[in-house]
Amino acid sequence: MAFICHFPSKLNFPLCVFFLTCVLILSTATFLYRQFHSIEVIVNENGVTYRVVSKADHVGSFLEEQGLVLGHFDRVSPGLEEPLLEGMEITIDRAFPVTITTDTGSFEHYTHATTVYEALRELGIILAGLRVEPDWGASVYPGKEIFIFRPVLSTETVREAIAYPVEERMDSSSYRGQRNIIQKGKEGIKEIKFRVVYAGKKELLRQCIGEEVVVKPVPSIVAVGTKPLPEQPVMLASRGKSIEGMASWYGAEFHGKRTSSNEIFDQNAFTAAHPTLPFGTKVKVTFLKTGRSVIVRINDRGPNDPNRIIDLSRAAAEAIGLRAHGVGRVKIEVLGS
Repeated sequence: MAFICHFPSKLNFPLCVFFLTCVLILSTATFLYRQFHSIEVIVNENGVTYRVVSKADHVGSFLEEQGLVLGHFDRVSPGLEEPLLEGMEITIDRAFPVTITTDTGSFEHYTHATTVYEALRELGIILAGLRVEPDWGASVYPGKEIFIFRPVLSTETVREAIAYPVEERMDSSSYRGQRNIIQKGKEGIKEIKFRVVYAGKKELLRQCIGEEVVVKPVPSIVAVGTKPLPEQPVMLASRGKSIEGMASWYGAEFHGKRTSSNEIFDQNAFTAAHPTLPFGTKVKVTFLKTGRSVIVRINDRGPNDPNRIIDLSRAAAEAIGLRAHGVGRVKIEVLGS
């Protein structure tokens, strides 16, 4: 059995006119209502909230009415087609640009994030094994630059000095308290290898993986005098007495070191070393070759050579013209303390 549906060949014209008239009346009423009646809505733009009175009928026309232009990456809620209602809150979340810099270059990313982590998550970047600066929880703002580095492993070699040892040898030919350098010390050199991990220009890890002595240090050998000092000073200690003999000088090798009187030796001061004169005694020294004299203060013991009678500081030897000769005949006269 077949069912046959019969439709009227002509529409009910009065009914159509009725419906069209209702739609027209409703639209006209809504239009007139908006023209003569305003509603208040709340706008929240990037956290800043304010109230606006509007005659618009939906969100899109409201934004157009208020001159609120949306950028390509901006978001608005509710949607643009949603009708505008009394007391409605419209949220505008504007995107802002940040710069992402990697080993291969930089690019600009528009984001709604508040932290570095959220900004990178928007991009879907897999960060395993990468270094990010600033750190994950740092705030982002317009123009912020975020660096993404891939760690780089390298091996570095650094040279360091090796301090030389000091060996002391007892010397019975020198007076007690005298110290004479027999052999100058020389620093050695060692190479230290490190495994270093960098991310960008920042060092993440430095680990020593070995070291090697390239140049061995040469020890300094010092002769330490053990010869007892005379109990009584020689006649030269008497005021006004003079004697002639050979003089020498000493300087840079002992500069800054302690003398037998426990003073710090200063090669630029007018001082001298004498075998027996009491410390603090002032002596006038005349270099017979030049006739020039200098007054020095005894603060050390010496010379080691028994054929010499006094050992001048560099400055004292320079003052009388002895330094250039090294050794020369002088006359010394005790002035007192």
